[in-house]
This record gives sequence, C-alpha cells and structure tokens, in this order.
Amino acid sequence: MCAASWQRWAGACGLLDYDGAACARRQDHLYDFLAPASPWQPIGGAAVLAGWSLVTLALVLMLLPWALTGRRPGGLTAVALVGAVLGTAIVGAATLRSGYSELAVAPSGHDLALYAWLILPLAVLIRLAFSARGWARATAVGLALASPLVAIFSYAVGPFDARPWWEAISGLLTLGAGLCLLCAAIRRPPTKSEATGVAVSMAGHEAPVSTK
Repeated sequence: MCAASWQRWAGACGLLDYDGAACARRQDHLYDFLAPASPWQPIGGAAVLAGWSLVTLALVLMLLPWALTGRRPGGLTAVALVGAVLGTAIVGAATLRSGYSELAVAPSGHDLALYAWLILPLAVLIRLAFSARGWARATAVGLALASPLVAIFSYAVGPFDARPWWEAISGLLTLGAGLCLLCAAIRRPPTKSEATGVAVSMAGHEAPVSTK
C-alpha cells in the first residue's frame, strides 16, 4: 500500500509540501485507487499494488481472531468476520481488475461490498481489541486506525479532496500492527498444558536419584 501511495504522490507532492499546483491537482478524487470509480485516471501501477494489498489483507483477516485472542470467535463476530473478509476481497479484486484494465471496475455487489469493506473490518477489530491483551490489543488498535472508515474521518480527506500520502499512512499503521503481532507471539504466555509440562519436567529434574 505504501508503494501504491508512492506511485500516486511522488513527483507531485513532497512529504511535507502540499502547496504546489501539481500536488493540488493530484489530490482530486479522479486519481483515487481505493476503490476506483468512474471517472478515474490511473497512475502507474498504484491500483494493482493496492489490489494485491487488499487481497492479502483479506486472507490474513480470517486468522486474526486466533492470532489475537488464541480462541475462535463467537457467533456474531464470526459472521461479521466473514463479511469483512468477503468485502475486502471483493474490493481488492475490483481494484486489481481496474489496475490491469486501466478502466474503473465496480466491485461485485456494488455498494454492499463497499459498505462491508468500510464497516465490518473495523467492527471486528474493535470487538477483538476488547478481548485481546498487551501487544495483541495494540495490533487490533493499529489495524483499526489503518482501516478505511477511520481514514475517511481523519487523515484521508484534505482541503481539496484526498490528503496526500494517506494510503501510505494506512500502510505504515498496518506495518506497525504487524510488528506488534510479532511481539505478541514472542511474549505469548504459556498455555495451561505447556505450563503443566514444564512443571512436571522441573519436578523430574529435582527428584532424588537412587544410588542402588
């Protein structure tokens, strides 16, 4: 996603300089690649990169409840998770098709898929944030901040249309969430069975050795 953002903004907007005429033109929603809508003007391979990013994210979303909480989700969370995965995958596939064809391709299901992509991942992440602990909770919060609905109401909209580099901000937040997940995996406390096995092993080492 950071690479896709670079395709759109590099050469027109500096990292902190948004005042130029070229940058103002590039902020037009005409160049949005998440998700492309007619009329649309593609820039480089931004849509292809973003499409693969969304498809990959959809695949890993399926495993998120187990990664963050260590257990399967409840019924309502599972239903929302399925919708989040499908919505993200459908929007990602439409973005890919748009990038390869250089024509705006509407997602299957149109507004339903878009609303699922916008709303359901954030709803699942908020639910998981309450169930997770430590670094796992930080992962859920980071992914929630990277979600498109949070971006729309905060760092994605600028004084003209799109705020420069907002897709890269979302990508960096996702990267930070991934690093938090690695920390959660490294610092994961032992399960009950693992703790029992360690205790039995230690007891065996401490037992007196027969000299017969």
